[in-house]
Amino acid sequence: MIYIDKTNQEAIDFVTTFIDFNWLEQNDKTYKYQNIGYPQIKNPVKRFRAFFVDEQNNKCCYCCRDIVNDNSTELEHIIPKTKSILIDFEPYYQHSNVLRQNVVPQSIFELSISKLNKPPFPHHIAYHNIVASCNGKTFESSEDFTCCNRERGDEFVPPFNLMQDAIEYLPDGTIVYMRELQNRTYFEILNLSKEILINIRRLWYLFSISQLTLEQILDEKSIITLEEKINVHAIAHSPTLIEDFKLLETFSNPNIWNIFKEYSYFFDYYRN
Repeated sequence: MIYIDKTNQEAIDFVTTFIDFNWLEQNDKTYKYQNIGYPQIKNPVKRFRAFFVDEQNNKCCYCCRDIVNDNSTELEHIIPKTKSILIDFEPYYQHSNVLRQNVVPQSIFELSISKLNKPPFPHHIAYHNIVASCNGKTFESSEDFTCCNRERGDEFVPPFNLMQDAIEYLPDGTIVYMRELQNRTYFEILNLSKEILINIRRLWYLFSISQLTLEQILDEKSIITLEEKINVHAIAHSPTLIEDFKLLETFSNPNIWNIFKEYSYFFDYYRN
């Protein structure tokens, strides 16, 4: 998971202008907010989605896979759209002042008979409440494994993306929640402890302690064969050779190697 600094003023201004533009006069000469829902603000979606993809440096908010601004990337609400009353927001507020200060239930705006100051913003469209996720399909031809947004649904997960130093990836590829070291529930909800993802992170760790650069690892035209990259330059550095030798069999498959390359975030994470 990645930490996101939610201070993009252009995005904040975009949401503010959108809300103000839709403070409209009614037939009875009163005013109210209209058409301030999620479908309206993300039309066209490519423009709206760009705020989140760009600020995340093209990485999925949950699994850190490469993402781009197209339909393979989904927008995720940290506080789900299905939540509707303040008491449901409290668990998220407890973990993040960003949410407490900037996000309120959608109904507060939709039912208001007076123009409201901003922040806070209605949670369906609040920039501070939205992040970009991969579509969760690690293998595009298979529906038997998904992760991230697709798996979470409306389950409570701490707002990790707004919490600095909350997550640590260990050299063996597993994830630790630093505030609750024994708690693996949230990773299971997001399906981030699936064996393939653990192995991807493990192999990136082994590459991070090698002499290869990221460019050399990703280079398809390199004179170093794929098997040599994995075996000689990665696994050879492992103190648990027998256990890690399985990585060669898994990732020497070109299709799985291509998936592995989409998680290059972990090279810099482990090396640094």
